[in-house]
Amino acid sequence: MGKNLKGAFIYLGIIFISVILLYKLPQDSYSMIQYIVKPIRFENSVLNLSGLVPLIMLFVGIRGLCRLEWFADKSKLLITIIVLILVMPAMRGTLDMAKTIYLSNLNNEMRSIDFKDIDIKISSITDHDVTMNIKLELTDYREDMSDFQIRMYLPDSWTVYFNKKFIDFDESYKSFGRRRPIIVDKEISVQLADGITRDNVFDSQWYWETFEFELFNNIDSSKLIYHGT
Repeated sequence: MGKNLKGAFIYLGIIFISVILLYKLPQDSYSMIQYIVKPIRFENSVLNLSGLVPLIMLFVGIRGLCRLEWFADKSKLLITIIVLILVMPAMRGTLDMAKTIYLSNLNNEMRSIDFKDIDIKISSITDHDVTMNIKLELTDYREDMSDFQIRMYLPDSWTVYFNKKFIDFDESYKSFGRRRPIIVDKEISVQLADGITRDNVFDSQWYWETFEFELFNNIDSSKLIYHGT
């Protein structure tokens, strides 16, 4: 193997690893690097350094490619643009394909469902209850149809506010498979526990908490994990 070819494999491999580190894990809102380098939370702010490591790896990879004899007379800016616009999207596409194959072949109806987006908002707080708006955009990678229900597990710190660990959604949901979107738009009102005031909820910094959504039917179940930011 020639020196240039070997170097190209090495530096493209470094770039590919940076893409893998930033890729969202199945059934999780975190990427691998976010578990390795967790956010640093202060009193009213958060410092997220998880993107720094992949950024450094990307810089090393591009810089290494620019130094190869193959590209000695090429514009460094052009090489950088090609990597960002063509190479990295192709790498992400490869990971998308691998995820699709993995999830579509799982012998579990619920584990084949992944989320594309999750949005949790508190729309109102009174002295008696809290109203939350929850929107889930799900994708089922299997070919078959399935029915399921959803249970939302509250963060551990919230159990004192509501005296409950989870909330069951009343509706039953249907998946038609084949990566068709499943939209769940739900408004839930939860009664506050005795002695808890609206100020307790305001001061809880709930938007940093982790919520789990269990999808289940009579056959299978799985959990989607959403980390607040």
